[in-house]
Amino acid sequence: MKFFFVPLFFLFPLILSSTIEEEIIVTESNWLFLPSIDQINQEEIELYNSHHFKELLNLSSGAWISRGSGQESLISLRSPVLTGSGACGSFQILEDGIPIRPAGFCNVNNLFEVAENLSSEIEVVKGPSSSMFGGNAMHGVINVKSTNIDGNNNLNFQVDKNESVRSKFLYKSLENTAVGFELVSDNGFRNHSGFDHQKIILKNFNNIQDLSLQTLISFTNLNQETAGYINSYFYPTRIENINPEAYRDAKSLRIKTEISRGLKKYNIYFTPYLRFSSMEFIQHYLPGKPIEKNGQKSTGLTIKLSEIEINDNFFEIGSQVEIAFINLDQFQPDVLNSPNAFNNAVRPQGYHYDFEVVTNFFAGFISHEIELKNNYNFFSNLRLEYLNYDYDNLMSDGRLKDDGTACARGGCFYSRPADSELSFKDYSYRLGLSKITSIGNIFLQFSKGHRPPQINELFRLQKSQVLAELDSEKIDSIELALENKGNDFFNKLVFYYSKKKNYIFKNSDSSMVLGGKSRHKGIEIKGAKVLNNSFSVKYALNLAGHYYDFTNQDIGVASGNEIDTSPNLFGSIFINFQASNKLNIEIEQEFMDEYFTEPSNAYIYKGHNLTNLRTSFEMSDAINLNLSILNLFDKEYAERADYSLFTGERFFPGIPLKWRLGINYKFN
Repeated sequence: MKFFFVPLFFLFPLILSSTIEEEIIVTESNWLFLPSIDQINQEEIELYNSHHFKELLNLSSGAWISRGSGQESLISLRSPVLTGSGACGSFQILEDGIPIRPAGFCNVNNLFEVAENLSSEIEVVKGPSSSMFGGNAMHGVINVKSTNIDGNNNLNFQVDKNESVRSKFLYKSLENTAVGFELVSDNGFRNHSGFDHQKIILKNFNNIQDLSLQTLISFTNLNQETAGYINSYFYPTRIENINPEAYRDAKSLRIKTEISRGLKKYNIYFTPYLRFSSMEFIQHYLPGKPIEKNGQKSTGLTIKLSEIEINDNFFEIGSQVEIAFINLDQFQPDVLNSPNAFNNAVRPQGYHYDFEVVTNFFAGFISHEIELKNNYNFFSNLRLEYLNYDYDNLMSDGRLKDDGTACARGGCFYSRPADSELSFKDYSYRLGLSKITSIGNIFLQFSKGHRPPQINELFRLQKSQVLAELDSEKIDSIELALENKGNDFFNKLVFYYSKKKNYIFKNSDSSMVLGGKSRHKGIEIKGAKVLNNSFSVKYALNLAGHYYDFTNQDIGVASGNEIDTSPNLFGSIFINFQASNKLNIEIEQEFMDEYFTEPSNAYIYKGHNLTNLRTSFEMSDAINLNLSILNLFDKEYAERADYSLFTGERFFPGIPLKWRLGINYKFN
């Protein structure tokens, strides 16, 4: 499989052309360079009508969304698939540029809280972006842009092989207002693994004198019957669910209003926002199967002054303030009665954790860009952040039962630190240079990213640990990019090298500790080419290496080992055939290389190739029929492979062949 990609990397310079259309990739500011961004447009979002974020992110090079059960996922952006209680803090999930969660309180399944199928565009920024988007953007950013207010109304209905039903409705005929619904009832392909998912958005645009106001209300609700790991991804095991009792219920609500005004020398933006989320689920993967409940209420404000011009220098300055009220508890409803007497003794019935945290967050940032002679541009960003945790333990401190008595065998497994207040101060920056040449735009940039320790790393301790002495993780990166666009093609080639330190990990005594190091290098290629009037091709490919840069024999880590769940090669090639004016056919060939499933590199998943088919037939200007077939050849594969010392090899099985039939109606 690896050798398949080699011709593509050599093919890249051959399809460059001397006919260049200048293109600068931008964010909200129309002058800000971002060489490592992929944009998934509305046409692609409508065509894919994805059942899982993974399907859309296949369009981005260097991005891999590992599908879990139902709507669960793990993220990889120019990184391994990161796991652990705070690993999700390495990726920033935004909605119209605003984080969907408060700083320090990430959720590993963040993506089911956004309405990707109701969006106008999805931006995927890869690599350290903390200087632009905040500390959690250490490995990258996914920004979901809400629907446009103008355009056609849209009604979509779809059924699939599993007798699942989903509908989507976007109504834009109200004055300055758009409302959208996505309603899903999915039976799942594994036993007792269905889910119901509702997403609602309301967007309004208005003017009050010289002010422009854009308000977005976004609500999601998920009720999921969860299926966990199994020991084989082959039939019939792949449809089994050994945890029929597992579930996940989650809600989120976000409200924001962007208030903007254009002045003579700059534009000013005020964006106040409110956020709420709650979640309850069974930790079926733990002895005793405790139930976790968590939630947050948060509010904040961003202020930006943009397009400030001083002697041909352009600046953007701004700040962000935020306060969040966070709660979490973990309760084991039953006495553990397993063959392991030690586990029975140290994992008592009752509450294991019950705490509240108030967070206060402040950030200030500045961005700069100047056009130099000979088509050179210099750009930079600097961001300073302060995050404070005020932690209140609502139970007894230490390793006691919830009634204050001691566990046998040396103490309870779960440890609760005493009330404390912690703060973290961090900075991130980016420096870069770009030049327009005869073969395209060339970018060179240096960037430093960070992420603060997350609440779950600091306050959900185990065994003898009573204090987690952690600091923010740091990453330094250099990247070189070439972007080239002509009348019938587009290409982007990116080389990067990164080093991360202060890696937070769990040691052999189950303590959260600091001191891990890693290094990351890779090549990303994304492009499209029109071959003739009927055929076109696009591709999003990744060649990477992610390595431990420290040794800890107790957990099987040796410097130079590949980090587990980090394939060297993955990506997709899309071949599009316009069979007629009405019929369009797209074939996606998805590639996943082999990868190690644990740190010592003793166990390996062999990888897979999948073929997906999507068709679209225009019955009229208003009505469109679409048929998709995922895993066309019914390959047996793993969405994610892992190894545990307690259970051995384990897998999230990939979906069998699955057809989806839908009808889409557009009207004014």
